[in-house]
Amino acid sequence: MFRIDRLPPPPAAPVRSPAVDVAGEVELRVPGLLGGPALAARMHAPAGAVRAVILCHPHPLYGGSMHSPVPLSLARILSDTVADRVAWARFDFRGVSPSEGTYDQGRGEVDDVLAVLAELRRAAPGARLTLCGHSFGSWVALLASGRALDVDRVLLLAPSVRFASRDGGSLPRPPRSTIFVGDRDEFCDVEEARALADELGSDLRVFEGFDHHFLKSRRAMAEAALPVIVPEVVSP
Repeated sequence: MFRIDRLPPPPAAPVRSPAVDVAGEVELRVPGLLGGPALAARMHAPAGAVRAVILCHPHPLYGGSMHSPVPLSLARILSDTVADRVAWARFDFRGVSPSEGTYDQGRGEVDDVLAVLAELRRAAPGARLTLCGHSFGSWVALLASGRALDVDRVLLLAPSVRFASRDGGSLPRPPRSTIFVGDRDEFCDVEEARALADELGSDLRVFEGFDHHFLKSRRAMAEAALPVIVPEVVSP
């Protein structure tokens, strides 16, 4: 089991990014896994997609949503560059309106990823699968990969190592995983990221001058992510 339990107190009323449309996406409600809460999502699934990507947002209690800047930047670059061959979905975890339910410390949120993954499999049958998450979302994506054995790629963006604790056991080791971290990340320094990469057998890329939110240039981060998350259609 994995708990996210070392964060400072969240704000009483977190400020969320405004909703943003991305070309090609459609809005939908995703049924919860095993009767869990229904989730708000936006999905793009072209006929014949060869790769499908799920984008997981940062911490719900601190304003994270599918419209947060990092997952939004990734959805935009997928739309701009590979929309004819790649499916993707971004969604709100349980407890982030208009999704149903309440925050579940990273446990139920793994079920949320699996529910969206099931929907994306139906929409893009035959596509190979990537999970990608930012901060809190990176941990949830990683844990979900351990229960979805057909996921062959995981990208962890700024995993906040010092705020995560494990209750025994080892982390999943997906067939191919990559970690992106900025050398000015406030919640995961380069050595912490390197230790995690060693544990997972991950590739590690350090972005000079970037913070936890990749504020220096999210477009540059998203461009660097393309050959990691959609290798069939983008060469490094």
